[in-house]
Order: sequence, then structure tokens, then C-alpha cells
Amino acid sequence: MALVKSRAISLKSYWLGETSKVVVCYTRDYGKVRLVAKGARKGGGRLGAALEPMHVSGVVFYLRQGRDLSLVSQAEIERQWPELRRDVVRMAYAGATLELTDALVSEREPDPEFFDLLEKTLGRAAGAPPSSLDVVLWSFELSLASALGYAPELVRCVACGGPLDGRVSFAARRGGVICDNCLAEEPGARPLSDSAAKLLASMSPSAGVTRPEPGSGAAGSSTGTSAALTAQDDDISVAVRDEVSETLMGFLEEHAGRELRLKSLGFLAQIRRTGQPSAQSEQQHDG
Repeated sequence: MALVKSRAISLKSYWLGETSKVVVCYTRDYGKVRLVAKGARKGGGRLGAALEPMHVSGVVFYLRQGRDLSLVSQAEIERQWPELRRDVVRMAYAGATLELTDALVSEREPDPEFFDLLEKTLGRAAGAPPSSLDVVLWSFELSLASALGYAPELVRCVACGGPLDGRVSFAARRGGVICDNCLAEEPGARPLSDSAAKLLASMSPSAGVTRPEPGSGAAGSSTGTSAALTAQDDDISVAVRDEVSETLMGFLEEHAGRELRLKSLGFLAQIRRTGQPSAQSEQQHDG
């Protein structure tokens, strides 16, 4: 049993006994771990606050090889985004990234670059214009798929490698878009509208398009799945947002081998259908 330290992002927690709770964290140096926070059920003080979701904290814990649970010794908040706590819609987008990480990432497989991506995505969810929040989440989903080794092909036909002329569909089982000529080989492929196909292609690393990141507050450049459409986001219809969201979730579920019932995504789908974005988000962006 070794005493170790790492930066950590809490994904979820559940009670353990009468006084403690287990906090599932993604750490930069040790991957996803389950930490026992003793006394957290009695209020937890600074330790409990540092292990709340959507905080980046420095944690010290006893890493137990071959054991599911490790005991937390210390935890201090290093970074937080008050905007996420003040806005239920932004919190839902940020929560979706945490739920996806918990659902799809295996335990104790460290990936410092993915930790950095998760931290950066929380910052984007806090600062992006409301109309860009879907793109923040889609970009994260594509980057998550890439980190797990199954980034989808979104620019050329995944079956023949040819250009996407005419109708375009998405074949989750094959791992990407498929042209009309190859559609007969994939009867279960999902048809895509022209707008959805172009939107997905614009977020592909092979698209070679450089755009400012949502929530960056500047025109800093990024390519591929970390990019966003910014000014054009307002023009994405609800139908296309639903189409892209369902396509990417279906792709992740195909590779996960199970349905992903995520509370945050259900809430976001409801918000999208009502067409009522967070008023506070709009005010913060306009200000």
C-alpha cells in the first residue's frame, strides 16, 4: 500500500456505511479509482467539498494494489467553475462528460492527456456560448472515442474509402459514415441529413478545419474534435442537434456493447425539445 498524490476529478459518489462515502474519481496519474472518504457523510468539511463533482482537486490517497477501494488522506480544491453550479443546463452538459467517462473508461488505466481533455471540457462547458454547448459535448464524445481506440470515420466512406457523394448514412457497427453505393452492405446504417453529415465531418480530425474553441474567450485555434463552430452554432436546428446527438450516442453504445442510460443526456434532450435554453447562460454570455 503506497501513499500517492494526483490531480483528480470526481465523477460520482455513493454512501458507504453510516459515515463514509465512496467517490469515483478520474486521476491524472492513476486513471479511474474509487476512493473512500471517511466521515464525509457527517458533512465532510474541506475533504467532502474537494471531492464534489466538477472540481479539480489535489488528492492524497493510499493506493491499494489488487483492491477496489483506496482511502483518501487529503483533498484540496485546485480549480472550480462557479458557472456550472449556477446554471442547471451548463451543469447537465458538464455532468454528461462525467457520466460518459464513468460509463466507458476502465479503472486504473491512466491517460494524462484524457485527464487534461476532461478538465478542459469542463472549462468549455462553463464558458461557451449557450448555442455552442452541444458542440462542446460532441467534441468530447469524439475525443473520448479516440482515446478509447475507436475514433469514427466522418469524412470518407468507411467501407470503400471513397468520397461521400449523394446520400450519406452512419454505420455504427462499421465505425463511421457510409456512402450510398455501399449502403446495401450495412442495412442497419442510420441515414443522415445533409446538414448532420456536414456537421459531423467538420468535427473530424481529418477535416483539417481550424476554429476557435467554445468558451476559450479568444480566437485560439484547435483542429478536429476539439474544435467548434462558434458563430454558426446558432444556425444548427433542433432536429439536426437531435440527429447528431443520437448518432454519436448510438456509436458509443455500439462499442460499449450496452445501452447508456445517462441522466444528464435525458435532461438535455428534454431541454432541446422545449427550445428553452438557460436564461442565465444567455445573460452571462451577453454580459
